[in-house]
Amino acid sequence: MAGQAALRIALLGCGAFARRYHVPALALADGVRTAVIADPSGAAAVTNVATQLGAVHVPDIDALLAGPAVDAVIVSTPHTLHYAHVGRLLDAGRHVLVDKPFVLHAAEAEELTARARAKDVVGAVAFNRRLDAGCLRAREIIRSGALGTVRYVETTQLGYERAGWFLDPKLGGGGPYTGRASHMTDLIPWLTGGTPLRLRSRLRTGPPGRSDRGGFIDVVFDGFECRMTCIEEGWHMFDEIRVFGDDGMVQLHRPLGMPIGWQLVWSSRRGARTEGLAADPTPGAATRDFLDALLKGGAPACCFADALPSVAMMEAAFVSAAEDERWIAFPDTRAVAAVAAGGGR
Repeated sequence: MAGQAALRIALLGCGAFARRYHVPALALADGVRTAVIADPSGAAAVTNVATQLGAVHVPDIDALLAGPAVDAVIVSTPHTLHYAHVGRLLDAGRHVLVDKPFVLHAAEAEELTARARAKDVVGAVAFNRRLDAGCLRAREIIRSGALGTVRYVETTQLGYERAGWFLDPKLGGGGPYTGRASHMTDLIPWLTGGTPLRLRSRLRTGPPGRSDRGGFIDVVFDGFECRMTCIEEGWHMFDEIRVFGDDGMVQLHRPLGMPIGWQLVWSSRRGARTEGLAADPTPGAATRDFLDALLKGGAPACCFADALPSVAMMEAAFVSAAEDERWIAFPDTRAVAAVAAGGGR
């Protein structure tokens, strides 16, 4: 960046996750200046971030777009607002990193992907587990064939946010499925290389005016089956993935009390421990990856196109649950997966 102006960044939404995950990475980034923090809250936690980063604090996206010029925006707003916020930023020619879930409907995901390409801007989704050391090593093991043929995958996610906009369907868009299982609908195809063919879902509804309480999603991939459990109850914020092959198992587990970082255990068929990798709790990997894509060129770890299958699977899970757990086929999944595999903006 010698001789070049700093990359100007705005943060749209400065809630607890943004402060815990994005802000530390922004504070340490070379060649980057955080120019704007856009958040309606006047809480000290938000104003302190603006002061820390030397940014102007504005109340909303309108003021962001009318304020100091920025090159890129990190969107960390409630789930249901992603589509409108990302769309406006793309129209303004800004590069965008948006927290997961990308959006709530496959048609929205496809549209935003096309709009980002038309504007020739980088569009990325902060599926941070694609950048986790344990998840990356698990992917390498699985795709090398070291487990033999993958036969079965199970994921378990317990607990969800206990208060706030996450529990309001108008903002959260759904409960644990939207906020947590969306990670798994991205991770399992990414880890295994499998293509989802059909799924069914059982959703446990919440009281009127409150988000659901999660449920169970069965997915048939080309070659194996997967059961995803994602419910509010149980050991709060427990996360685990197990991938079983003919010749072994890979287990990924997030240690309790550690918001970021996955521990890896790779076991042989007879249960002997073959390899282990401790969890790395360092936040901001997706933030740094996005900034690197802008500063150095190349594609981010998860561009908009990469996130299309996850959006389609989550939307289908809600449809299946609403239609008496009907199996939902993906006649166009291979085409969507092919677009995602091709990368690009």
